[in-house]
Order: sequence, then C-alpha cells, then structure tokens
Amino acid sequence: MDNMQEYSETDMPENGHEQPEERSAYRPPRRRIVRSVLSVNPNEPPVPPADDQRRFFPPEPRQQWRRSPWDYRQPPAAGYEEEYRDRRRSHYQRHDRPFRRDRGFEPRQRGRFRRRTPFIEPADRNRLTPRPTTVVRALVRLLYCSRKLAKQAIKDHVVTVNDRIVREPTYTVRLLYDTVRVDGLLLHHTPRNIYIVLNKPRHYAGAREPNSRHVFNFLMKKRDWFIPLGPLPKSVGGLVVVTNDAEQRVPGKSLFDLMEKEYHVKVNKAPAKRTLSKVLAELQALGTADESAAQVELMRKTKRYAWLSIVTVSASARDLYRILKNAGIEVIAMDRYRIGMITLDGISPGSWRRLSQVELTKIFPQSVPASTIEPLVEDTTWQALYQRWYKST
Repeated sequence: MDNMQEYSETDMPENGHEQPEERSAYRPPRRRIVRSVLSVNPNEPPVPPADDQRRFFPPEPRQQWRRSPWDYRQPPAAGYEEEYRDRRRSHYQRHDRPFRRDRGFEPRQRGRFRRRTPFIEPADRNRLTPRPTTVVRALVRLLYCSRKLAKQAIKDHVVTVNDRIVREPTYTVRLLYDTVRVDGLLLHHTPRNIYIVLNKPRHYAGAREPNSRHVFNFLMKKRDWFIPLGPLPKSVGGLVVVTNDAEQRVPGKSLFDLMEKEYHVKVNKAPAKRTLSKVLAELQALGTADESAAQVELMRKTKRYAWLSIVTVSASARDLYRILKNAGIEVIAMDRYRIGMITLDGISPGSWRRLSQVELTKIFPQSVPASTIEPLVEDTTWQALYQRWYKST
C-alpha cells in the first residue's frame, strides 16, 4: 500500500481537542446534606436519599389477581406487596385474607359478641317512633289474619284506619298512633284470649322444631302461644287452632278435645264396604265412649286413587295411619278439614285468621253440647270453661 503514509505519535496532527495532562476529567459535584442535630428523631427510621426513593414505591399489581373472570377477589390493603397464597389460613391470620363480597362484614366483626344493632338506652326505647308500615302488614302484626286474607278484607271495604275506610293495600299506617278496625273490631298489640285458625301445609312441622319450617313461622314467635289439640305431623296438613287462652292450655281438658274432627284421607284405591266397616269398628274399639259418633265414608274415587272422610273425636292422625294400615289401605295424603264447627272454607294453605268473639260464642255451644260438658263440671278446669262459654250467654 504505497499511498498510505506512516505517522508516529509525535508526528500526529493536532485537532484542538487535546487536554493537558495535569487537568483531570470532569466529575459532577457531590451533594452535601447538612443536618442539624436537633432535626434528627431517633425514633423514626432514616429517610433514604432521593435517588433511592424509587425502591420504596409499591410494585405494580400482579396479573395473578385477574387470572379468571369469576375470581372477584381484590388484593388486600395490608400486605399489598406480598404474594397472594391461595390456601386456608389459621383463625389468627384471617384478617390477612382478601375481601370477599359474600361475607357482608369485616372478618374481625364476626362472632357471637358482634353487635348487630346499635345499642339504645332503656329509657330512650319508648321514645322512638317506629317506621310507618302498610295496612296489610299492620293486620299481620296485629294478629288479625295473613296477608292474603288481609288484601281480601281491604277489597271488601271492611278495614278502617282512624274511622276512614281503606281501599288500597299500600295505605300507610302508624301502629302506635292510628286506630285500626276490621268489621268494627279494634285491633291492638298483645291481644289476650284470642283464637287463630291456620291451614297448615304438608311438609311443615307442627311445632317449633329446630332447622325446619314449622307452624309458628306464620305467626309471631311468643311463649304464650300453644296448640290445644297438639301439633300435627309433617305428613298431615289442614286445620290447626293456635291460642293464648290459658284456660284451654291444660292437656286433655280443653273444649277442642270434646269436638269432632273430620279428616280427608287420600288412599291408593277405593276400599270395599267390608273394609270400611272394619275401619269403623277399630275406631269405635279405641276404648273411649266418644267414638260412638265415629263415621267412615267414601267421598269420591277415580281409577288411580280415592278420598275417604273419617270423623272421629279422640283418635289422632297416627291412630288413623295405624288403623288404615291394618286394614290393608295405603295412605297417600291426609288433611284435617274440620274441628267442630270450624272448617277450612275460605282459608288457603298457609293462610290464617283470627276468630271473632261472636264466632266463638256460636262455635263452642254448637260443637260441644251442654249435656256433654255438664258431667265434667265437677273439675275446676271444666267448671271455668263451662261458666265462661255456656253460662255467660
């Protein structure tokens, strides 16, 4: 390469950018932070310099939180930078769990000691004004009838509030201030000596059984309520009488025990007359003189089943099951249709209503003749019932 010229370091041309060897390279000046001794708090951690602040910011939220469309959990407020661990934690670590909408309240507020309602001083409880309610709910709370029958009473224009006829079910009522009447009957809180008839649906318990639907779900749960004839089994529906009259509370010494009970029984086939006679004979052989009025009749029949009408006084539903089984009849369903003069007419399953005083004065003398109760008047319990329902009229 003839055209290339060789240069030595001493012969290199100068370009004007050379620096003298005694001058060092440029370095930015270091920041000097002057701190006063009085401004230093030993209880607080030292504040890092501005260049190191970036590592104290929380990291970006992980994509693991949105890994599936049905995972609605959100990262917890405390421990945001920690990695989520999807496993069951112990009871003392539950506050670290992510928030879940189905709980409804914070985990630390759960438990038997959590106050669900604000505390009110006893002296201030009577001063509080309850919320206005509708006239339909007012009739239910005042223990007159169920909602369905309350709407029917409003439709019949027999409900008055402050002596004004109510025509709409949504009419507003103040229970502590307004006067509610139905057919002239004044309704008030905590009524005494009232009788309620209920059409119990099947598969409902006849008494207060835990973890089950029972009769008292339709009414207010009070200690004074009881069933004179005893609870019906779950498999039996129909008429149930509930009262808070203390005179009817003695077992076996109630006027309802002397009344006739009519059961409608659905069986698998239409039994012959000989079978019905056998069932009637077993009812009369129960050992009580009241069973002389027992009756067993065939109401109607189809190709697949038949309905029987059984009238008895002291036989229970379990006795009827046993007697029909011994006669070779399979029971499909059973309902109690009548108790004395009280029937299920106009009361749909699940509905209930209160019996008026006029109805009671007619029901007891007609259902239980005076000749039936007069031999029992020597007992104190029967004497009180006799004086109240037979001598007062």
